Amino acid sequence: MEKGKIFLLGNQNGHYGALAQKLRDDGFTIMDFDDIEKISESTREEKPRAVLINVDVFGDDGLELCRRLKENFETRKSAIILYSEDESENNVIKGFEIGADDFITSRNSPRELIARLKSIVRRIETSGNNKIKVKDIEIDLDEHKVKKSGKPIDLTYIQFKLLYLLASRRDNVFSRKEILEKVWGRKVYVTNRTVDVHIKRLREKLGEYKYPSQYIETIHGTGYRFL
Repeated sequence: MEKGKIFLLGNQNGHYGALAQKLRDDGFTIMDFDDIEKISESTREEKPRAVLINVDVFGDDGLELCRRLKENFETRKSAIILYSEDESENNVIKGFEIGADDFITSRNSPRELIARLKSIVRRIETSGNNKIKVKDIEIDLDEHKVKKSGKPIDLTYIQFKLLYLLASRRDNVFSRKEILEKVWGRKVYVTNRTVDVHIKRLREKLGEYKYPSQYIETIHGTGYRFL
């Protein structure tokens, strides 16, 4: 019985050892990747049960991928597991701080790793953390729906992503460049003005037509944050 897909990034020359074969034997479909943008795109489209990232091969780019996958509402429910032979405390802490669900090395037996992976997948899938509520705004990540004071708000796909980004990290001030990368992606060419226009329209969808906003604050010279 197939149990879902597991993506492996950096499995060149069999870096994951017997783990990949054990996962196949256990019923998972394994897909190998050697390109960060390709695995990022495939994770958004196929939503695998887990993504294993070999940071010994991809270094800081692998850590950045981990952060991006966990911040994106389309990929955040895939378990993200970092693989490295460097299990120093600083390395492990850094991995968890950017959102990794687990940190493994070849010193762990394949049987132990599979048990840990299954446990993480179950925890993520049953966590129920699929809704964000801030002030009178409720964001349903599974249904891609937003309500204000219990009444639905019709948002475009981009407006939904923009609202989720700001509302999920209320203490963070996002620059226009960060918003462009996280909402539109690095390969799409849009300008800072595009962000401003979408913020204005999002505010209007939230029922605000005058400044200042009670939801989205403009940080002059920097960007935006959710109040």
